[in-house]
Amino acid sequence: MFPFAYEWIWDIGHIIFFGLFYGIITVVFGTLTLTILKTMLDLWAGHISGPDH
Repeated sequence: MFPFAYEWIWDIGHIIFFGLFYGIITVVFGTLTLTILKTMLDLWAGHISGPDH
């Protein structure tokens, strides 16, 4: 069953599972986004140079 299905019942098991699941997904994507942004800022600022430098 999916949360958008008519027969879905929010019991304590579903609330804990989805709370943890979406919390972990948020942390993973937040960390990836922050890492990509910091890398792009370092590249644009010239702090990271290629193999020729």
